[in-house]
Amino acid sequence: MITSQQIEAKASRLFGKVVKEWLQGRLASFFPYRLPANLTLPPDHARAIVDVERLRDASKESLGHGYRVVWQTRRSRTHGLNRFPDAIMIDTMDDLVQLAKCEEPWQRLQAAVATLRRRQPLLNHWLTTSTHWKSLLECADVLDDLLSIVDYFVAHPRPDCFARELPVPVSTKLIEGHRRRLATWLDIVLPSHAIDLRYGYDAFEPRYGLRYARPHYLLRVLDVELQQELGLPFAELSLPADSLSKLAVREVGIIIVENKVSLLSLPRMNRSLALGGLGNGVTQLSAIEWLKQNHVYYWGDLDAEGYAILDRLRQLLPATQSLLMCQPTVDQFSHLATPGNAVAAKILDNLTDQEQRCYQHLCANNTRIEQEHLPMQTVVEQLNLKTL
Repeated sequence: MITSQQIEAKASRLFGKVVKEWLQGRLASFFPYRLPANLTLPPDHARAIVDVERLRDASKESLGHGYRVVWQTRRSRTHGLNRFPDAIMIDTMDDLVQLAKCEEPWQRLQAAVATLRRRQPLLNHWLTTSTHWKSLLECADVLDDLLSIVDYFVAHPRPDCFARELPVPVSTKLIEGHRRRLATWLDIVLPSHAIDLRYGYDAFEPRYGLRYARPHYLLRVLDVELQQELGLPFAELSLPADSLSKLAVREVGIIIVENKVSLLSLPRMNRSLALGGLGNGVTQLSAIEWLKQNHVYYWGDLDAEGYAILDRLRQLLPATQSLLMCQPTVDQFSHLATPGNAVAAKILDNLTDQEQRCYQHLCANNTRIEQEHLPMQTVVEQLNLKTL
């Protein structure tokens, strides 16, 4: 027969479902709730009496709250004429909350929901979708401050200042700690012209019109004549993407390199330049227009992360060719392999069939060959084959 501890566990699992009903205004039709329960008594008469008494002692009948036992009087061959438990009922939300031991989060959630609905009614649809109430509960302690930030953006779309300069009396670090949550809310409450959809949630500042310290990209010009053609006093420089985009780069081979050391090791090459040390920053290269007008090659680590970067780069530049990212390279330099990060293979739609097979192999074997370990002579030979 079910125990009071098992009833509490069932109530705890039920809590989230009931919260969603409450948010939708359907709580009145939910209670009383019949809890699925095994109420079969054990055949041993003494044990049955003990089990029934324990069930009664922990019930609403004895404690004044919690679950209610529905009794039925019937005669049993084994136990004679007695009152037997026939059903377990939870009558109210308060009963459920106490059974689930969720009194404190329930109180905080009620206050947070009331605050959100009062200050930003447009967010109510978000609140009642999926399990977003859990996200609200996570930020309940700073909710008023977060909504003050939202209010400011509504009143001053695209404010053109740094996040820490917003004239809102909240911690200057609050946006940094809640970017994704704020972005979700701002997408709902702001007019479309206040959101630059070219940028994703990971680029919070440009998406919502804030100033920010733009990332710099390391550029190496691998050809002296090309350097003169571009009017550059230095063969190596670091600039933001929009500044690099102003260079008149034409009929050039461009090598995008994952790691900075490999970039710095590249030798001189005819009409070639290299961008490197980017890692996942390749997603922000869309501002460099001449990448779309020249031959682009990507050379990264032979591991799950390297192929994921290649996949993201091809979303921006579909014609990108990979260098040394194939099974023959893995086989030739297997003695240089080290354990990877145990990343499970994902669906990467922008890899070639050959790259896909190599990617799956590396993930399955948790293998990594870092590009810095490859002999530069092999790299140069491969680059010559690509006729940069």
